[in-house]
Amino acid sequence: MKLHQQYLLLHNRLGHKTEHEVTLADLAELLDCTHRNTLTIVKKMVANEWIRWVSQRGRGRRSTLTLLVPADQIAAEYMMQAMNRRELQQAAEQVGAYSNSTTMQDHLNQWLLGYSGHHKEAGSHNERIDTLRLPIRQQLHALDPLYINLLAESFVTSHVFDGLVQRNEHGEIVPCLSHTWDISSDRKTWFFYLRKGVTFHNGHLLTAADVVYTFERLQSTERRTLYRDVSKQILSIEAADTLTVCFKLKTPHELFLPFLSTSRAAIVSQTTYGQHKNGDNETVLPNTMQKPIGTGPFKVTTWDDHLCRLEAFPTYFQGRAHLDRVDILQIPWSTPAHLDQRQDIESPFFHLVHNPSSAEGRDWTQISAGVMVRKLLTCNTQKTGPLSDPDVRAHVQACIAELYGNGMNESNESDRGDTGKILMNTEKLTHSSQHPNFNIPISLHIATIPQYRMDAKRLASSLEMCGFSCTVRTGTMEQFKGHLRLESDLILFSLIRDRDEELRRYDLYLTLSEHLEDSSKKRVQEMLQIVVAKQSSVDRTAELDQVEQFLLQQNLLFHLTEKPVETAYLPSVRGLSFNSQGWVNLRHIWFP
Repeated sequence: MKLHQQYLLLHNRLGHKTEHEVTLADLAELLDCTHRNTLTIVKKMVANEWIRWVSQRGRGRRSTLTLLVPADQIAAEYMMQAMNRRELQQAAEQVGAYSNSTTMQDHLNQWLLGYSGHHKEAGSHNERIDTLRLPIRQQLHALDPLYINLLAESFVTSHVFDGLVQRNEHGEIVPCLSHTWDISSDRKTWFFYLRKGVTFHNGHLLTAADVVYTFERLQSTERRTLYRDVSKQILSIEAADTLTVCFKLKTPHELFLPFLSTSRAAIVSQTTYGQHKNGDNETVLPNTMQKPIGTGPFKVTTWDDHLCRLEAFPTYFQGRAHLDRVDILQIPWSTPAHLDQRQDIESPFFHLVHNPSSAEGRDWTQISAGVMVRKLLTCNTQKTGPLSDPDVRAHVQACIAELYGNGMNESNESDRGDTGKILMNTEKLTHSSQHPNFNIPISLHIATIPQYRMDAKRLASSLEMCGFSCTVRTGTMEQFKGHLRLESDLILFSLIRDRDEELRRYDLYLTLSEHLEDSSKKRVQEMLQIVVAKQSSVDRTAELDQVEQFLLQQNLLFHLTEKPVETAYLPSVRGLSFNSQGWVNLRHIWFP
């Protein structure tokens, strides 16, 4: 790999000229090595056909060096080797200057088709080992259900941990760690009966004490966890015996059972995650890189900044996975910024990428998991500012309606067609609309997370054509949940419309109400109380639609774009199914 670094150094120092007159002494100084080593490097590069070297004999005579290969191609090869050696951090820093290159991206994506997907090998006893390699563009910062924030983290967690209940392929809630449950007539007391003989990955038996510990831990945290309001509705939880757990709710809450099927309510081991006292607040973030211990179909055997390896848990109570191993590899080349900020890509996964060399002539198939990602913009009217004026919000709404149209096409950075449409709409709006009687420009701050930085910048540029002066602020997920959005005027984020859509919408509108002025806040929260009292899913959806209509009518919420989440796969894949978030269920897939 050092030869690649040396070529990139030559390219960086000598520039893009076709031919360069240099001496071996010049090259030795540039490469910081001896005359003999420099001659060896030159010979290797000539043999690789990277350079042409026309030597001139004699001390001080200048030879001719021609760089034959584009730097981004060498950078891509360097990254490919780094992937195999798991030296991504160092390689990413070396090739950062080329990471925005389309050519480099093309080289890497083509190579990924061969590296990713299904691979077979022989084990120590000549047994067949099936490995699936999945590249992701989101770094895994945490796999503890209490600390996860990203979709990629939730995806992995859903295969390492289990909940009391789960959703099947049709979206129905069915037993998981509990084999059944009972509900009192007033719908405030819930009994869950655990399966016998379920073990964690470390061999400890699952008991009711682990379930009690999990929810006491969840309730006591000060972190703004997803669906936090639902967990706060638990009045008490106790172990009636070693296999029976009793929950008592403050009031009936019809989203409680759906909440128990999510990765946020996954059951952790009391022995592994330590003792807990009621009421204690966590003051120190635990080691988030600690290998998680769950009861799920896969256990984590390796986890660092670049690779998370899952291996099948052989005694999984619902049946062993067909795959033996899943290697989840973090891809760090999406932007030249720091690695933890490289998340401008909306979808964190190449869902199921296969080695085309093993299936030549067979067409890829796209399948929709029935999941949509809708990008939204909401107003902070809790803050004193221009958006406290309904007319200003109406003007924002008019601009967005004109800019994005009614088709709600996704406008990714790479989608030049949709970007062109938005620019045309912007020009049309600039010429056809009259600014209201405001002091122009109106200053607005837009808050978002790193994944949507480019969306926010495009929106800001477009709104500036409509009489606004916009600045974009991004922060970590924890900053975004806290002060960042409350200090901004507009907040850009997304709603994932999957099988947990009811929960997601409820959580979204409740969170949104926190940055609304008092009367709107009260109205939204009252409407949400009606939602959770409805036993029928159809009725809850209708009530959620009423909340959304109120927010839209008051110009407090704006829809920007919407796109489906799709999975590419080859016909050779068997057992393809999806979890509640629309990600491939790794336990069921197999390859003949």
